[in-house]
Amino acid sequence: MMTLRTAAIGRRVLFVHQSSDLYGSDRVLLECADAVNRAGGEAVVALPGDGPLFAALRSRGIESHVFSPAGVLKIDRRSLSAGGLVRLVASIPCSIESLRRCMANGPIDLVCSNTLAVFAGALWAALYRLPHVWHVHEIVDRPVLAAKAFGMLLRLSADTVVCNSRATSDFISALQPALAARTRVVWNGVPDPLRNPSRATTSYTARFRPNGERLAIGLVGRINRMKGHALLLEACERLEDMRTADFSIVFVGSPPPGQDQHLATLRDRIRSSPIADRVVLCDFLADTAAAYSALDLVCMPSTEAEGFGLVAVEAMAAERAVVAASIGGLPEVVIDGRTGLLHAPGDAADLASKLGALLADDALRCAMGAAGRVRYEQEFTVARMTSAMLEVLADCMGPSRSFRLTGPRAP
Repeated sequence: MMTLRTAAIGRRVLFVHQSSDLYGSDRVLLECADAVNRAGGEAVVALPGDGPLFAALRSRGIESHVFSPAGVLKIDRRSLSAGGLVRLVASIPCSIESLRRCMANGPIDLVCSNTLAVFAGALWAALYRLPHVWHVHEIVDRPVLAAKAFGMLLRLSADTVVCNSRATSDFISALQPALAARTRVVWNGVPDPLRNPSRATTSYTARFRPNGERLAIGLVGRINRMKGHALLLEACERLEDMRTADFSIVFVGSPPPGQDQHLATLRDRIRSSPIADRVVLCDFLADTAAAYSALDLVCMPSTEAEGFGLVAVEAMAAERAVVAASIGGLPEVVIDGRTGLLHAPGDAADLASKLGALLADDALRCAMGAAGRVRYEQEFTVARMTSAMLEVLADCMGPSRSFRLTGPRAP
C-alpha cells in the first residue's frame, strides 16, 4: 500500500520507522516527513504495518509504504536471542525487496532511521552508499549486551546521530565516545493544541471524573513496563489516606502490539485498589488535545529513563502543570519548581507529596501550567524541531541539497 506522488524531484529522503501508531516518535516522524515535503524535497516512509500513522501520512500526501516487520528489519526483545538474530539475518532478502519498492518513484538521496528499533535503514544506506542519519529517541541501557551492540551499530553505520535530548546524547557518547563529534541534539516539538481547540473536551471532562470528582490526574502514554502506571496508583492511594484532595486518576493509552499482558496486569492492580472506582482506563486517543484539556494535572512517573518526554511537552503546550520522574530527558523538559515538579524515580511517597502539593494549590498549579506554555512556545514547537532536522538532513547530503520551508504547518 502506498500514497502515490508525482515524479521524483531530487532530495528524496527515506524514513524507516518501527511503528504505525501515533505515539511520541511516530508523531515526530510525521512532522519531519511533512517538513521535507514542504521544503521542496520528497519524503518516503517505510512502516512495519498499517495503522494510524500510515493514515496520517497519507492524509498529508506523503509517499508511504507498508511492509511486514521483517521488511524493515524491526528489532524487539525477541530479536536479541540467538534464534531472533538468525531470523533477523534471514529477513534480509525480504528487506532488500522492500527497498526496491521504496525506490520505484525515484532514487533515494538519504536514509533516516527513526528509533533504534529498525535495522533496515542502516542496511539500505550501506548497500547503496547513501548518507545515513539515525534519529535516536530512546535510552536502551539493558540488557547491557544489547546497549553495547546498538552503540557499535551507530558508530559503524550512522553519518550523523540525532538525539532527542542531552540525556540521550550523553548515553550514546558513553557507549561510543567516538560518536560525540557526529551527534546532534534536537528536542522534539509538538503541534499547538490551542491553535485548533478540540470540541471533544466537554465529553472527556465528565468521563474523566466518574464520581463527579473536582480534579483529574492523567497519565497519557503506552501501557508498558516503564511508564509507571502502578507507581502512580500507589501514590494516589497514599493521597487518599492523607485526604489531600478530591481527584480521579485517568490512564490514557494502549499496550504495544503483542504486549497485552501489561494491560491485564494493570487491570488486576486497579481491581485490588481501594480507590478503584476513581480510576478511568481510556484506550489510545488520536485527539490527545481533548484529553489534556480535560485533565487538571499530568503525571509522567517513568520508572526507567525516558529519552525525552513528549507527553510532558504536550501537557505544557495545553497549559497543564506536570509532575515527572527526575530521570532521563525529563529534567530537560520539566523545569522543577517552575513548569512542574520532579519526583525521585520509583518513590511513591515522594510522588504522592508532589502531586498533593499541586492538587491542594489551584493557584500554583495554574501558574506552573502558564509557565509551561511559555516554555513550549520558546523551545518545543514543531517549527523549531523541523527547522533543526532539515538543517541536519541538508548537512548530511551536502551544501547543494539545502531545504527551504515554504511555511510551517504549525507554530
